[in-house]
Amino acid sequence: MPVLFPSQEALRSHFDTTPIYRRSQPATPQRTKYQARPELYTAWSAIDDAKNKANHLSDAAAKEFEKASSSAQAKAGKIELYSPKYYAACTFGGLMACGLTHTAVTPLDLVKCRRQVDSKLYKGNFEAWGKISRAEGLRGIFTGWSPTFFGYSAQGAFKYGGYEYFKKFYADLAGPENAANYKTSLYLAASASAEFFADIALCPFEAVKVRMQTTIPPFATGTLSGINTITSAEGTGG
Repeated sequence: MPVLFPSQEALRSHFDTTPIYRRSQPATPQRTKYQARPELYTAWSAIDDAKNKANHLSDAAAKEFEKASSSAQAKAGKIELYSPKYYAACTFGGLMACGLTHTAVTPLDLVKCRRQVDSKLYKGNFEAWGKISRAEGLRGIFTGWSPTFFGYSAQGAFKYGGYEYFKKFYADLAGPENAANYKTSLYLAASASAEFFADIALCPFEAVKVRMQTTIPPFATGTLSGINTITSAEGTGG
């Protein structure tokens, strides 16, 4: 019967059976007197150095942010989540965010509205601003800024403040478990509800703004005069 395993002689001929502690170790090369001592110069990596510096800067920035945040909270007082002060802060933040930004782009909005009414009126923004400034001055370029500011301030206030309100309102209706499981749907419903009321608040001011920007010369000089002109001619439905 043939042997299935190799013999001892075959194993010795193919493998070194000398114990590890008896094997000869490779000779360590001798260091010359001009060669630097490796234990004094550790390995350096540009990538690791950049990472360390980035982490250091990140930690420093986080500390500065925490310091500034603590200082601001100490002056303004701590705002508890979903408290009246919290809703007021969100509402004011939305008012400033939307009101100021939309007012800043009034010159673009003016050209857009007039070109939508008459596409041949201007060929481009710069041509439009040039014609308007020569005919009406710098103030003419910002025609409609007043209803824009008041309207989008109201919209931003309802949008930001209303979103936080409806988010908690729907979460309380759904319960903790359903609120956690359907968070995305709940937030979508909250944003849609807030936007609904925000656009209603915007509508009267938007009506005045569009009419001021699309009539040459403007039919009103400001927000209040525009509202009074419209209501006297068309009633509150106008």
